[in-house]
Amino acid sequence: MSSKVISGIAIVLLLLLSGYLWYQNSQLKKANKAQTVELSEMEQVQKELDADYQAALESIEGLRTDNQELNALIDNQKEELKAQKTKINNLIWARRELDKAREEIAKFETLTAQYLAEISDLKSQNELLASANQKLSNDIVVLNENLTAEKELTSELTETRAVLMSEKETLVEKNAALSDKVEIGSAIKVNWMSLEGGEVKDNGEWKRRKIAKRSKTLRTCFRTETNVVVPAGEETFFLRIVGPSGETIASDDSGSGELTDKLTGEVVRYTMSGTLTYNNEDTEACMDWDPSVEVSKGIYVVEIYNKGYRVGTGEFKL
Repeated sequence: MSSKVISGIAIVLLLLLSGYLWYQNSQLKKANKAQTVELSEMEQVQKELDADYQAALESIEGLRTDNQELNALIDNQKEELKAQKTKINNLIWARRELDKAREEIAKFETLTAQYLAEISDLKSQNELLASANQKLSNDIVVLNENLTAEKELTSELTETRAVLMSEKETLVEKNAALSDKVEIGSAIKVNWMSLEGGEVKDNGEWKRRKIAKRSKTLRTCFRTETNVVVPAGEETFFLRIVGPSGETIASDDSGSGELTDKLTGEVVRYTMSGTLTYNNEDTEACMDWDPSVEVSKGIYVVEIYNKGYRVGTGEFKL
């Protein structure tokens, strides 16, 4: 083959190689341009994601308070947003699925709004609860104040009641003492009495005996004092005759009985009792006792009682 032919083939081959290289270079430029556009778009999507993420963090963090439950919810939601951002980053750079990334960014914004609504709702509930707690605390303070006032009033009432009870007891004692004095004052006293032995004749005439054993009846006569506080009417007197032996002369079958001396509290055996009409003046009366045994000589003691009080006493020799 001649050198001209060889040179011609070489030139053709060089032209073909140059054309191929030009084509390859053109394709690389197109690929580089496409990659540049894609990278720019990826960076734009990343900026949108970062901006939304940062805005979401600031919005959520702005709702933080000193409530532990609310702060725990905020921290949990921030972690979920962070996980969502990582997922979107993987779609952008690893898988280069920008359309899906944009869809997730849109969901990201919706999720952020949902989180903000949950936090706001919980915050409102906490505020209502705090308000209710404050009202409850105020009510407790008022109740404690009322309870303290009630206790003070109760204490005062207890003290007043104790004072009144003490005054009542004193008044009762005074009234009792006064009643005793009034009752004592209403007793009709005896300023004179006598005792003699004798008998009542068939004609009703009294016959005195100087010798005791000849006496069938013991007659006690007495005169009352005037007591203006006692209304006129029937008054009962109890007569006690103590014989020389020191024993009360008495017989239940003949009207004897017992009474209580209101001054001493002693139970007294009395011989007999009788009633007279009292008209607020000195009044004399006699009471006869017919003993069932022989009358002995000696000293006799006579006691007279009215309204439970001893109003007269005397000593006589038969």
